[in-house]
Amino acid sequence: MKFSIAVFKDQNSSRLFVGQFISQICDKMMTLGLVWVISQEQSIQMVPWFLAIGALPHLLLASIGGKLVQRIGVLRTLIHTDVLRGIIFLLVGLLWLAYFKHHSLTTLFILTFVSNLLGALFNIAVFTLPGLMPKKELVPQLTAMVDSCFSLGTVVGPAISALLYPWLGLSGLLILNGLSYLLAAALEGGIRLDPADPETVEPEPANADMAPAIPGRSMFADPLIRFMLSAFFLMNLALTPLMALLPLFVQTRFAGNLAMLAAFEVSIGLGMVAGSLLLSVAEFPLKRGKRAIAGLSAVSLLYLFFGLNHNPVLACLALAGLGLALAIVNVSLLTLFQSRPAPADVPVVMSWVNTISIGALPLSMLMVGSLIEKIDLTKMTICLALGLLTISLATAFYREFREI
Repeated sequence: MKFSIAVFKDQNSSRLFVGQFISQICDKMMTLGLVWVISQEQSIQMVPWFLAIGALPHLLLASIGGKLVQRIGVLRTLIHTDVLRGIIFLLVGLLWLAYFKHHSLTTLFILTFVSNLLGALFNIAVFTLPGLMPKKELVPQLTAMVDSCFSLGTVVGPAISALLYPWLGLSGLLILNGLSYLLAAALEGGIRLDPADPETVEPEPANADMAPAIPGRSMFADPLIRFMLSAFFLMNLALTPLMALLPLFVQTRFAGNLAMLAAFEVSIGLGMVAGSLLLSVAEFPLKRGKRAIAGLSAVSLLYLFFGLNHNPVLACLALAGLGLALAIVNVSLLTLFQSRPAPADVPVVMSWVNTISIGALPLSMLMVGSLIEKIDLTKMTICLALGLLTISLATAFYREFREI
């Protein structure tokens, strides 16, 4: 294993990392703040609807999000979506007490829909961007670096929100979030792309159907891409219930309290951060496919160990290890989705990756809700862990994936 911090020394990469580190923390901080306000000032029954409204734009843009990013340009999409989100949050924050507080529920629902509409395009662009950077050798490390920002936001954002909300109130959080987006956009404005890679895609000519086929042009014509997108969906479907069932584990298995739940969630979050940061500075001897297979096998076994364990300390260690292995799997697959398709198709692939990540949540919740009264918690966990192990074995038998 070789270690290098070259990705942190590269100006393009460091600008993207710092901007995303700040904006992701503030974004997660804002999400928790909005959920808290709705649950306290409105009704806790409105929270699932609020979260559903936030997921809806990602699903609506599933088939067209990638094409929109192609037309606008990857870096321009990144900058423009951050600028727009910054202006929107800043205006709502500044005018909250004077105008919007009197219609708070409607305002927050509209705000989360618009923010996630822009966020869906942003997510597609930010994971497409590494492949357009001048230093191609840093693409895997940069992808891991970006992924670590999302994980860091999940861990640090809620903690900062809990500290700042009593001082700043919702209007203060809105203003702070708006400023973070504008700062991220300013940093992204200094990124320089490889001039050899077109950032936008010109419309197809009228007689495009008569043109010779370009190898790899259609992602759906590539059996490996189809297979791995399906595997990625099934992985998310099996893993999402883990976070949903954590409160139930704390109450029934460990007889714990809110502090234990926080410890469990922080453990998995820190594991993911550690895994992403490790991949941003380390070069593993294993090929990408074998690395993903090993990581997914580790996730399955640690998932099973957590489900059967009764010791809170060992449970935290299992979740931390699971998070680390999961980060390795995610970065390996993201790098595959960046490098395997034709460059013009990468935003389209990333659009489906983003949709799968968001869409798996409601499907998993439906699955858990329909089974939780009929099947024991331990048995459900065993079934989900064995399902993940089956996916790992299926990918291991796919020779082309093993060899990439």
